[in-house]
Amino acid sequence: MNSVHAGYLWCALAAVASAAATFLIKMSSLQGSGLSLVRLLWLGGAGGAYALGFVCYAVALEKMQISLAYPVMTAMTMLLVALAGGIVLQETLTLSKIAGVVLIAAGAFVLSRPA
Repeated sequence: MNSVHAGYLWCALAAVASAAATFLIKMSSLQGSGLSLVRLLWLGGAGGAYALGFVCYAVALEKMQISLAYPVMTAMTMLLVALAGGIVLQETLTLSKIAGVVLIAAGAFVLSRPA
């Protein structure tokens, strides 16, 4: 696997970790307001997921240009968060949300093309 492909893999892992952290934060908010032990456990899991994502993204940056890595990771994260919201949390996936994710993914694709 060449360096750029490895960079994409690390970006994908960072995106999964970031999306998981966002999902865990949302799950913590469903436990009510205040800081109960259950809510703190959800938030602790989110912190761990963010830390893992941070490490994965750092490795991705060793293998890719930041101007490519960030939009790719962001597009993947947004797609995963939208899917998790729609599938797991039964949030409405409106046409505008879907169009937004598609446009962001298209922008990441354009940025990834050689000049």
